[in-house]
Amino acid sequence: MGAALRETLAARLVDHCAVPSPTGAEGPLADRLEAEQRTRGAPVVRVGDSLVIGAPDPARPTVLLVGHLDTVPATDADATPRTATLDDGTAVVVGRGASDMKAGNVVALDLLGDDALRASSPWSLAVVLYAGEEGPAEGNALPAVLDAVPWLTDAALAVVLEPTDGRVELGCLGGLHARVVVAGEAAHSARPWHGRSALTAAGPLLGALDTRAPVARSVDGVPYHDVLVATQAWTGGLGPDGDGTSPRNVVPDRFTINVNLRFAPSRDLDAAETELRAELAALAGDVPITVDVIDRAPPAPPFRADPVVDRFVAAVGGDVGGKQAWTDVARFAERGVPALNFGPGATAQAHRRGEHVAVDALVDARTRLATFLAGDASAGSR
Repeated sequence: MGAALRETLAARLVDHCAVPSPTGAEGPLADRLEAEQRTRGAPVVRVGDSLVIGAPDPARPTVLLVGHLDTVPATDADATPRTATLDDGTAVVVGRGASDMKAGNVVALDLLGDDALRASSPWSLAVVLYAGEEGPAEGNALPAVLDAVPWLTDAALAVVLEPTDGRVELGCLGGLHARVVVAGEAAHSARPWHGRSALTAAGPLLGALDTRAPVARSVDGVPYHDVLVATQAWTGGLGPDGDGTSPRNVVPDRFTINVNLRFAPSRDLDAAETELRAELAALAGDVPITVDVIDRAPPAPPFRADPVVDRFVAAVGGDVGGKQAWTDVARFAERGVPALNFGPGATAQAHRRGEHVAVDALVDARTRLATFLAGDASAGSR
C-alpha cells in the first residue's frame, strides 16, 4: 500500500505539473481537471478558471481542501516535470509549482477520489481550486468563488494546502504597505547648498528601520512576530519603476520609501494602521514625513479554541505554530470560516529555480489528512 501510494501520488503530481498554469493562464489546467472530475461523476462548479469539486451533505459538516491552480513562471530547471533523486537519496518530484502548491492539490484530489474514505467519513469533503493567487490581490479569484458558491462559507473548516513543510500553521499575519515621503528642496548637484536632499534627510529613518527588531506576539498561545521593513525606495515622484526618478545631477526634493508592516492577528487593520503611523512618526524624529497607506490585507486569527481546529491539530499531529506570512486563510476568516494552513510543499522551494517536493512529504500529508477525515466529527456542526 505504501509503495503504491508513493507511485500514485508522484505520477499524479508529475502529470499535474505537466500542464503549465502561470498566473493568468490557468484555463488549460482547469479544463483538464474539470473534465477528469466530471468523468468520474463528481459535482463540479466552475467559476472562471476556478473549480469547486464536491457538494455539501446536510447530514455532515463540510471540510474544504483548498489550493490555487496558478504558479509563477517556469524556469529551464523545472519546466519539464519529472521524478528525480537528490544527492542525499531523497526521491522528489521536480516541476514548476511542485511545492507551491500543486503538491497540495494532488493530495486533495486523491483524498476526494477515495470513495471508501468519503463514504465512511463523518465529514462532507469538497475541494476548491482557484486561480490568481500568485498575482496582484485584485486578480485573486477566491473571493469570486466564495460569492458564487455560498455554501462554501458554511464549512466547518477550510484547510489551505499552501507549503508548510508538513507543519500546522494557524492564522496568518495582516499586512500594510505605506509610502512614506520625505520632502526636501531641489538644487543643482554642483551647488547643493541651494537646496536640501530628501534622500540624505531620510537617513535617520532608514537607519531606524534597519535596526528595528521583530516584536514577538502571542495570540491564543500561538506565536507570531510583527515586522516593519523598508522594501523599496526612490527619488522623484512617480514610482519605483524609474519614471519620475530625479536626474543624476539634481539634489532630489522627494524621497519615497515603501514600508511594509506585517502584524500578528492581535488587532485589526485600523488599529494596526494607527500604530504604523505613530511608529513611523516616532522613527522619523524631526524629519517631516507624509504617510500614505496603499495596501491593506487583514490578518486571520488562529481559531485555536475552535473545536474543529482542535480536532484537526490532534489528528494530524506534528509541529504547530503561527503563519509568519499572509495567506488566503484570511479570506475565509473574513467570511466566518475557521481556516488553517497545512500542506506537503517545502517553503524553501516555493518559487525557486528547480522547484521540487519530496515524495515522502506527499504521502505524509495524505496519510495525516486521511486520519483527520476518518475521525469523529461530533464537534463539527456550525
